[in-house]
Amino acid sequence: MPLDNNTTVLIIEDSHTVRQSLRSMLSTAGITRSEAVSNASEARNRLRGKNYDVVLCDYNLGEGMDGQELLEAMRKGGNLPISTIWIMITGERHYERVVAAAEMAPDDYILKPFASQMLLDRMNLAHQRKIFLAPAHKLVMQGKPEQAIQVLRQLAREAQNPQYRLDAQRLAAELLVNEGRQSEALTIYQELLSMRVIPWAKMGVARIVAEQGETQESNALLREIIADAPRYTDAYDLLAQNLIDDGQYQTAAVVLEKAVAISPRNFHRLKSCGTALLRCGDPAKAADYLQRAVEIGRNNNFFGPDILVDLLQAFSESGQTQQLDRLQAEIAGRVDELPGGQMTMAVCRAMTALAQNRPADALAQLQAVAESLRARETDFSCAQRFLSAAVRLPPEQSSELPPQWAHSIGLRFADGRHELGTLLEIAHKHPACHEAIQTAYDTLQTESNKAVELASNGMLEEAAAMLYLLSQKTLNERISMNACALLLRTCETRSKAKQPFPEEEKQVQQLLHWLPEENERVRGFVRRHQALNPDLE
Repeated sequence: MPLDNNTTVLIIEDSHTVRQSLRSMLSTAGITRSEAVSNASEARNRLRGKNYDVVLCDYNLGEGMDGQELLEAMRKGGNLPISTIWIMITGERHYERVVAAAEMAPDDYILKPFASQMLLDRMNLAHQRKIFLAPAHKLVMQGKPEQAIQVLRQLAREAQNPQYRLDAQRLAAELLVNEGRQSEALTIYQELLSMRVIPWAKMGVARIVAEQGETQESNALLREIIADAPRYTDAYDLLAQNLIDDGQYQTAAVVLEKAVAISPRNFHRLKSCGTALLRCGDPAKAADYLQRAVEIGRNNNFFGPDILVDLLQAFSESGQTQQLDRLQAEIAGRVDELPGGQMTMAVCRAMTALAQNRPADALAQLQAVAESLRARETDFSCAQRFLSAAVRLPPEQSSELPPQWAHSIGLRFADGRHELGTLLEIAHKHPACHEAIQTAYDTLQTESNKAVELASNGMLEEAAAMLYLLSQKTLNERISMNACALLLRTCETRSKAKQPFPEEEKQVQQLLHWLPEENERVRGFVRRHQALNPDLE
């Protein structure tokens, strides 16, 4: 499709004068179907409701996200068709280094000031690149990513233009990552890096190796990217997440504070920084960042009550009691939006009571909802908040319950280095709770290793039975998934041998009822279970 009077354009620019100037430039070329918004929040709403042929976005939007962050958020959220042309407009020359590193780059960028002909020329060049990729774009929009990847690989082989070849390889890698085929995407990135240094390819490698658990290698790559493109905030975010996964909350907070200094009005980054500071024991500074996040994000559609809970916790732990009752009332008004709502609400009341020197009331609140630690809807964030309140109970009020609760939380959630590190960090000032969590983790590891050994020695049914019992005791998601996998293998083996398996069938059904339906591994279990019982709907 040529760029003409049928072309739809969205202008994202916080200056009214510049918005009008851009619309005027477009109209001189016969492009009259343009709309304009002044900030990222408005842009997100428009882009979710309508597809545009072209987006002209200013990099520095003043409020909230910058243009690069908006682009990445829309692409990651699936709200921006890959056929849409996105051109970044900026007066900051350092953006050249930002876009060089960005995993998700705009189709082009243009530095201010510029004449209307330059803008139109760049739009047409971007349009030609989209035409080259159009066969793959069409397949993606039809829900055929595998065929799109094959087409992109062919286009990369046949392309005479080096930029077109790079575009095809880049999109192929993005699609492979989206499809969970990280190893194939890694091959593309590494091939590109073997020929020359491409920061976005290095960023792709850093993200993939982090997902594979190689955080040291990922961190080294991220530090190289930051050194080369010091304003590329996504690299800071991933580095901070890697550090958090290793339990290094203090270092992660330092990294996030640097990123916040670069983009001081980014809601999600402020929230992440505040949460990291809260976890590493600096509630006063955490409250500052979280309050700023609340002020910036309150009127946006991604704002939820969970940040209010974190802010209440930060105020409580830092002894700032003035706003606790007001925050508690606001959270209560949105309790239905919270995971584990009633339990989280009770924890908020307990934190308020602790800050107001009412430990008996805090203990009563926690005791009232302690059974909910075994409820299906209680997630890791709920458990963390409960533990954060429990470890603050004075010993004379209750010396036995907090370690018991900590052990239950550890059994259910401490099945990886991130979860274990997070829980230990919360409990670091409470030796008994700290020990209870470590003991729970050791139990999970020991029992899991026993089951693996049994299965390796051909004792599949014994391993399945052992893990099933452990899953019922702990409600640990990873243990339950492994139990389900072994039970299904037992059922499949017996089915082939024409042997009954009623008890194993019942256990599989119980586990599938409890495990998260949206998990891809669980979906696979459901398909295998249905294959055993074709009559099941």
